[in-house]
Amino acid sequence: MPPAIATLEREELERMGLYEILRRQGVNFRVATQKIGAAVASAEQAGLLGTSAGAALVTMSRTATDDIGRRVETGRHLYRGDSYSFELTLSA
Repeated sequence: MPPAIATLEREELERMGLYEILRRQGVNFRVATQKIGAAVASAEQAGLLGTSAGAALVTMSRTATDDIGRRVETGRHLYRGDSYSFELTLSA
């Protein structure tokens, strides 16, 4: 998250969600692009996620922009494959 977008304080993050804080500071999310994939856990990743090396992981990268075109969030995430699910709504 670029520092110019919003002020984030640890105490506030412990009380409410990131997106709520951003909305309160005037960030209006418009669109996000997200890519989901798979990986195998390294020993370091396994230790951090409480699983074993070689376990299946879900990867996710996301970029979100606001209503004036600023990039407000860029993230790269890893999740345990045994504790993550997806729900998608598709419309034509």
